[in-house]
Amino acid sequence: MKNIIISKDSLELTLCPPSFEDGYYRGTRFDHSGIFRRIVKDGFVYADEWFDKYNPYAHDAVCGTSEEFGESGYEQAEVGDVFVKPGVGLLLKEDDAPYDHFKLYKVADPGRWTVTCDEDSATFVHVVDSEDWGYVYEKVVRIIDGAHYEITHHLCNTGRYNIEGEMYNHNFFTFGDARPGPEIEIDFPFEPCGNWRAEYDSVALSERGIRFSRPIEKGESVFMGNLKSSDGSEVTGEVFSIDASGHKVTFGADLPFHRIAFWSNHRVGCIEPFIPYCLESGDELEWTYTYDMK
Repeated sequence: MKNIIISKDSLELTLCPPSFEDGYYRGTRFDHSGIFRRIVKDGFVYADEWFDKYNPYAHDAVCGTSEEFGESGYEQAEVGDVFVKPGVGLLLKEDDAPYDHFKLYKVADPGRWTVTCDEDSATFVHVVDSEDWGYVYEKVVRIIDGAHYEITHHLCNTGRYNIEGEMYNHNFFTFGDARPGPEIEIDFPFEPCGNWRAEYDSVALSERGIRFSRPIEKGESVFMGNLKSSDGSEVTGEVFSIDASGHKVTFGADLPFHRIAFWSNHRVGCIEPFIPYCLESGDELEWTYTYDMK
């Protein structure tokens, strides 16, 4: 399927249309709307493929700014029943195992997608018609100027059951050939705190961010799942910035995050802000992410 390319001034975004038949990403983890393939500003590649081997069905075969919603209805569903994953559709519960967002689930109903675009924006609308788990979801990726783009969202629950969980943005910025290590600095507008998954000699929290003491080697990864402000305050507005050898991305949002995850391997260091949500039947939610690139 042909990619969508939108641009303005010196900023160009390559996006992939949603399709379970021939789309770039055909997994059941990430939101299929506005799948990023490549981000280029002034000829410099800010985001591209970061994995060693591409597989359209792999749970993480996505690039750039990729989003995921939590599932709803899985625990209540009987084996053989469906549950909902916004941005993906209705999925089939195949066994009694706990939900695993790395697993490739069978798609019971992919819903209907409508995609429209112009020179500097692309709009993705996903409609799932279900009496129990229906929704209408719209995402607009828009370039503001040569240094800024934004992603706006609107989700409406048209079914009878609550759609609830956490949604987050997995920021796969590659910064050309940069590798996570001392050349990459991650900063927050607050003093961070949290617990590492293990004891690492490669990375640590600083007073205002995350710093690497050495490059992450291939086969290594580091993770913190509960990063937040040390004073317990909610985080909104500017959330983080990543600086890699003179190239910088600053991310902001208009809804508060209750926690942030950080994950890095030898190729990408990702900040993942999480927003909780609960939409009863008829409820709607709107939110916007902003990106400032230097």
